[in-house]
Amino acid sequence: MTASQETPQWIELTGAHNVRDLGGLPAAGGTVRPGVLLRGDNLDSLTTEDIALLRDKVGLRGVVDLRAPFENPRAAEWFPQLGITWMHEPLMDFTGLSDPKALRDRIGGDYARFYAIMLENAGPGLVRILDFLVSGERTPALVHCAAGKDRTGITTAVLLAAAGVERDAIVADYLATEQRIQRVREALSRRPEYSHLTAGRSAPRGIGTAVLVDPKAIASVLDTIDAAPGGPAGYLAANGATAEQISRWQEMIIESR
Repeated sequence: MTASQETPQWIELTGAHNVRDLGGLPAAGGTVRPGVLLRGDNLDSLTTEDIALLRDKVGLRGVVDLRAPFENPRAAEWFPQLGITWMHEPLMDFTGLSDPKALRDRIGGDYARFYAIMLENAGPGLVRILDFLVSGERTPALVHCAAGKDRTGITTAVLLAAAGVERDAIVADYLATEQRIQRVREALSRRPEYSHLTAGRSAPRGIGTAVLVDPKAIASVLDTIDAAPGGPAGYLAANGATAEQISRWQEMIIESR
């Protein structure tokens, strides 16, 4: 990657801290087109100025919310005003957020195992997200969860890999969250949905609070989908994606050199 491509394309907002455009990442035959796929943390605390920026500078048209029901996911009141279509896909309900101790006991602090568990049943949901993105005028689209790291990281990794984005670039993008994670964690700690995550020693460090940014974890996801017959695109096809959907996605997101 060039120096410019290594620099995350942050979208500076007051009420969200981990939002970035994935444009510029290198891919087979080109680069990721700006203004197609964005990733981030939750949007519940955006200011009026933040919303205006997303309207005027980003032109946001779609939002994919990966949060579990207990996190109170909902379409913001301002979505219809901006013509934004909202999709709720609780892709990986087993995130450890609702019961951190149970997750700690199951994975023993192994984040690669954590991601493997989340990916086990994620295929159909990822295909629904793919269909959302390629059907209608829904890009630029922002994929987000609570912190914009684990569930969002897995989702964007699969989407990028299926489009032919270079593996090192996908890992580097995942690791970019480390630059903002402390801000994200502090913001989450002020929300009642996540108060149990920092309420004493019962909450294992790194689970749910999104402290750990582990390259081995996202590498395990890429290893799994690379090993599928046909690679990442084959992984999506095996979970119900059509050749037309995959081709359309590749055309939408990759800008030829």
